[in-house]
Amino acid sequence: MKKIPPWLTLLILAPLLGELVSGHQPPLELCNPLSVLVLMLPYGFGALVCRELIRRWKKGWLSLVLLGVAYAFYEEAIVVRSFFDPNWMELNILKPYYVLGVNWTYAEMLIHFHVLVSIGASVILAEMLYPIRREETWLGNRGLTVCIIGLALWFPAGWLMTSHVPPWPGYALSWAAIAGLILAARFVPANFPAPVKRNAPHTLHFLLLGFINMTVFFVAVYILPEAWAPPLALSVTALILFDALTLWLLLRWSGNGGAWDDRHRLAWVAGGLGFFIFFGFTNDAEQFAGRSCVSGLAIIGLILIGIWVNRRRHEVLPSP
Repeated sequence: MKKIPPWLTLLILAPLLGELVSGHQPPLELCNPLSVLVLMLPYGFGALVCRELIRRWKKGWLSLVLLGVAYAFYEEAIVVRSFFDPNWMELNILKPYYVLGVNWTYAEMLIHFHVLVSIGASVILAEMLYPIRREETWLGNRGLTVCIIGLALWFPAGWLMTSHVPPWPGYALSWAAIAGLILAARFVPANFPAPVKRNAPHTLHFLLLGFINMTVFFVAVYILPEAWAPPLALSVTALILFDALTLWLLLRWSGNGGAWDDRHRLAWVAGGLGFFIFFGFTNDAEQFAGRSCVSGLAIIGLILIGIWVNRRRHEVLPSP
């Protein structure tokens, strides 16, 4: 890894997780350079911008989460407008909940996904591969500017890809939400809540928590409505409370980030990705599209990272 700059690793890793490992795009899409440029590179730009900002601002995990939510709003509400589009390609397999022109449960799921996978898992794994450079910035001013311009160019590209015109109040509020989230990420205390030194539970706890969280979320949004469509208020509230419970357990077990190490972080990420890895195998069992190959490679990659992390677990490394 010393021969590969960390920014390049994150630039590649984010779209691999966000599009391929997640099963959103079949592997053959990589043969189309336009798909790579338009659909995948912005994931890398987004992850790099989010990570660069929290390192320049000297912030912690909460700022990364807030920027991840801002990224989700930018991609899904502003660029492709999937929050608002009733004919969005992924909505034909569920009964959408629309109020004021927004599919609320689908929007919740997308925010959840981008925070945990597109931004969170990508940054965590990339920093795990470069532990000595974890606290450093990985981009200069020119590199950060290029990433921001790349994200900005995604905006007109999205309008060319889809024709749906969203309701202007929701669209304006989405821009306001992005601005508010960025400001909150800039000024929230770096160590909030304060880290606690304690013995973290076994890594299996984090693995199962990540897997259960991602599985319940996707089952509740995609599968449950096919059999029973609970009221919108119940669905939205239940998903928020479930994520709040997951966060409470994660903070408690990790001592607010002061008790866990890379082994626990890897287990948490692997658990969340485990849902998509399992989906890749089951999807190919019905109709082969190469997703099982991606899932197999993802398992190998996570195992190799785990071996690397275990070999250096006794080293003194900067805290994330």
